[in-house]
Amino acid sequence: MNGEEGKKITDREEGKGYHPIVFYLLVIAGAFVLGIVIFNYLVLPLLVGRGDVAIVPEIKGMRVSPAEEVCRTSGLRLMVTGERYSEEYPAGVVIDQDPGSGESLKGNRTVRVIISSGERMEEVPPMAGESMRQAELLLDAARLGKGRIARVFSPGSGPNLVLASSPAAGSRAATGSKIDILLSMTGEPKAFLMPDLRGMDLPFVKGKLEENGFEVARVVSRKESGLFPNTILSQTPAPGCMIMEGGAIELVVSTVD
Repeated sequence: MNGEEGKKITDREEGKGYHPIVFYLLVIAGAFVLGIVIFNYLVLPLLVGRGDVAIVPEIKGMRVSPAEEVCRTSGLRLMVTGERYSEEYPAGVVIDQDPGSGESLKGNRTVRVIISSGERMEEVPPMAGESMRQAELLLDAARLGKGRIARVFSPGSGPNLVLASSPAAGSRAATGSKIDILLSMTGEPKAFLMPDLRGMDLPFVKGKLEENGFEVARVVSRKESGLFPNTILSQTPAPGCMIMEGGAIELVVSTVD
């Protein structure tokens, strides 16, 4: 056998083998798969303790007793760690949880929750015998607002003083609530010319009228296409009529229903 024939045979034998890069890729892939197997079946169970992992349930918006039962069913415990005022949730309802729903937690661990203590309540201050200005200051200090003012008139002269409030003094109301006031006025009630309220927005007009001592005694809804809801359609007294201070007003407004 000459040299050229031996070289051809050697080349054919080398062509039957694998390229070194392919061999290395196969080794790396095998090591990766082996690592996953070891982690899943050896390391992970050691980390979580026999694989006992619970998914934290959604308990926000639930009362404490049902929330405890839901956690118990999931193999978890519940602990109330605090309370917070809430306008959205009534007292005794879970408003926050840690960990959040959907997170994983080792079995028999604790889900910590904050529960609602309800709306923040303020005490209505005593205002009887006070001027309107002083009553406003007392309400502001109590984190309450001024609501409707009903006026009663008596002959004679002297300062205008608060007679009573609704809710009454000493009762409790949610922070920011508006407190209605009964105001004693001396002298004769003033007469006003009734403005034209047609086409105006009911909430805005009602608030302004009540702030100035008039009572919106009745609101009637009437279906009217092409108008925004609560648009004033008609009024009693009519525009241009006289109305006495503290008088009652009736309004007809639009609705889409």
